[in-house]
Amino acid sequence: MNSTRDILIIGGGIFGAAIAWSLARQGQGHRVMILERGHPAGGATSRAAALVTQMRDDPLLVGLAQETFRAMAVLEAEGEHLGRHAVGALHVASKQGAEALLQRAEAAAGLGIRSQRLSLAEAQVRAPWLRPQSYDCAVLFPDDCYVEPYLLASAYLKAAVRGGAQLMRNADVRHVLHADGHVTGVELSDGQRLDARIVINAAGAWANLLSAELGLPLPMAPVRSQYWITEAAPIFPRDGAIVLIPEIRAYARPEIGGLLFGIRERVPAVVDARQLPADLDGFVFDQADPEGWSNLAEGAESLDAFFPAVRSLGIAHYVTGPSNYTDDGQLIVGASHAIGGLFVATGCNGSGITFSGGVGRLLTEIVLERPPFVPPANCDPARRGAFDPYSPVHMAACAATRAGKSSG
Repeated sequence: MNSTRDILIIGGGIFGAAIAWSLARQGQGHRVMILERGHPAGGATSRAAALVTQMRDDPLLVGLAQETFRAMAVLEAEGEHLGRHAVGALHVASKQGAEALLQRAEAAAGLGIRSQRLSLAEAQVRAPWLRPQSYDCAVLFPDDCYVEPYLLASAYLKAAVRGGAQLMRNADVRHVLHADGHVTGVELSDGQRLDARIVINAAGAWANLLSAELGLPLPMAPVRSQYWITEAAPIFPRDGAIVLIPEIRAYARPEIGGLLFGIRERVPAVVDARQLPADLDGFVFDQADPEGWSNLAEGAESLDAFFPAVRSLGIAHYVTGPSNYTDDGQLIVGASHAIGGLFVATGCNGSGITFSGGVGRLLTEIVLERPPFVPPANCDPARRGAFDPYSPVHMAACAATRAGKSSG
């Protein structure tokens, strides 16, 4: 089937939507078609905790996050509602972790990230549910926020469509087609073929199913991301800050009068992408612990030291979904070296919302052969060469990246 749309984006999640928007902003919207097999942003994107935080140890990641803040400002200026809650991110640490936290804040200041050290009394106003005796140092990053992930992805898509892009629903891509070393299009599950000069694989947790068969295995695996939401209680102000507690690998933010919180397990559940269903509703990562109670119990003692009410409050909701973690903690953004016109954007490492605007811009610059605003070498999709992305050893390495993650 011939098409006037010669740039096909596989996936209408947060990365696919941001890329479509960025291309449209560069005057390429008339060339773009987003292929979505289900509901846009209906997969892992809608299950994200959606913290948008800037502080990272890698300047490249800081640059991507800062670009997302710029993208959100543009979308809001155009009238889009993102569900943004500009509450700031409060990082807390014990005496043992205080020096490291202050050093990170100083390094962040060199990258243009504002922060301020708070007294313990000031910190308690931001997060009254925290046990005051549990921490000795508190640093607030006032520009950080959280958003409604579905609304942000929808805003990217709506703005892309206004810029000329098209969205094709019920488009289940089964194969990327190529000949003579260059992409020729895609084949859908119903046998339909769409011609294209450029194909962007932004299929999230399912990206390897399309990429590996092309000789481009991606160094990532779907790792369980999970969080709990407590019942509503007066100790949780609706405008309370995001709270990050790196020492126990925990984070929290307000959610409809309750508290949304997560604590990263020591051995996260990981799944072979070939076993991941298209519809995530009801999918269970670990049959022995379907609702994460064992993981919550594992971290309960350390969490209780900071958040004693966790033992008495009821849990209203449990949310889980796949996050694409890489074995080295770097994203996967760039071009295939073997097949011209093939590009990949995935491997969010649990921060897809934070990096979305930056990934959209970076991939657009790579596709249009323009100087990238951040150096993309560490994000090379082919950086591992030929390997088995479904091997237990590789998947365990990706799960270990999540276990060791300390940022939001």
